[in-house]
Amino acid sequence: MMNKKLMKNALFSAAVIAFSVAGCKKDEGPDTGKPGNEDRWITVSGALMDEEPGDGNAGTMVYSVTPTQAKDPNVSINVFDNGMHVKSQRTARLQASADGKYLYNIQYVGDDGGIFNKYSVHGGKDFRPDGPEVETATYVSSSPRWLKAAEGVGVAVRATANPVVYEGTSPNFVFKQRTAKTDVITLDLNDPKITQTTSFDLALSAEEVAAGYYVSRIDVPVINKAQNKVFIGAAISKHNPTSFTFDDAGLPVFASDNSSPKSWAKTLVLDYPSLANPKVLTSTQTRGNTNGYRSTMQYVGTDGHIYQATSGEAAGTGGSKILRISSATNDYDNEYVFSLDQALGLTDTYIETWRYAGDGIGFVVYSLVKSGQRTGGYIARVDLNSKTATKYSIPNEATLDFRQIQNIAQNGDDVIIAVAPIGQDGNLYIFDRNTGEMTVGAKLINKTGNQYIGVY
Repeated sequence: MMNKKLMKNALFSAAVIAFSVAGCKKDEGPDTGKPGNEDRWITVSGALMDEEPGDGNAGTMVYSVTPTQAKDPNVSINVFDNGMHVKSQRTARLQASADGKYLYNIQYVGDDGGIFNKYSVHGGKDFRPDGPEVETATYVSSSPRWLKAAEGVGVAVRATANPVVYEGTSPNFVFKQRTAKTDVITLDLNDPKITQTTSFDLALSAEEVAAGYYVSRIDVPVINKAQNKVFIGAAISKHNPTSFTFDDAGLPVFASDNSSPKSWAKTLVLDYPSLANPKVLTSTQTRGNTNGYRSTMQYVGTDGHIYQATSGEAAGTGGSKILRISSATNDYDNEYVFSLDQALGLTDTYIETWRYAGDGIGFVVYSLVKSGQRTGGYIARVDLNSKTATKYSIPNEATLDFRQIQNIAQNGDDVIIAVAPIGQDGNLYIFDRNTGEMTVGAKLINKTGNQYIGVY
């Protein structure tokens, strides 16, 4: 973007912009104006190391460029020296408007944990507070899980397991149940404020409860196409109801049970916008988690159905899946499943995140589970209609680590992923959703222990 003085000489203006992005000088960035003067900004985020390389616990930096700059391999982006430090003690949970002109954040832990901030994006490190801060910690803690669940609407959630309920006297204690205190709020992202809240205890079916299963985490909310339901992914844990030790007070501590089969995949659904009538949906297609980690795992498809990635399946049980929640029934379509293992001919794939790009096409970032550890970082284009997938070859894929990844950007037919090893330089990679063509974009300049984690 050019100011009035620079507009007198277009060639000089272009040179200034190119130098300011590529030059890596700390205080320079593209010459920008108000949001709306650019059709689109592409914001890149990076996580700062705290104690361990790649832990991302010292905060988050952001820097924005134009789409043309993002696709140019001759441009260098150094978010860690040139960017703005987003408010957050640890890794910020960032979201963005579809047009890239606004960035949203709920600060994670610390004295200001749970504070919502909105920024307008002006290029380079110029991110300006927009509207009031909103305190959400009262409802969803200082470390809420949240997403932009629909354009202009944020949903923040928390599930905290309640103490185990038991009966009897020592030593003949009998396990009864464990539920989860669950809190959900909605946020108006256009005029920042909380618009609805709810709180309830969440339990699974009586049979599952008796067997020791309970909801241990919820995340990645999405609002359906009809705008009348909000779907929230869940992780399910399990106790062994017949095995316990005693604490210092002589009360039972029921053991975790990691040897029994995992729960069938679950999703919490509530009415929207009222957040009433909580219900747990069950898939019979996979025993995995649907809550993901820090990034979107479910999307409203072009056909109106919700497509939901899973992760954490036990070794040898088929790896990550993509499930479908029907727009007609607002329940799982248990006749549909996409298996990444089957599509790629692999074993024990683990979807770290993905992006639904439209018309049944998605781009999946995944690792492989070997000896109980997630290894490598890989990218594939998936066709959810034909249930096929094509893997890309990217540098350092056997040693990449995408576990901190938060977002994949889309601009028209371009899907943009930040690819860089921890503490090493990398690039933005651009994928054409129609043709599948991959091209190398702007260079990402890294620093020791830091990691590029998102594009918006």
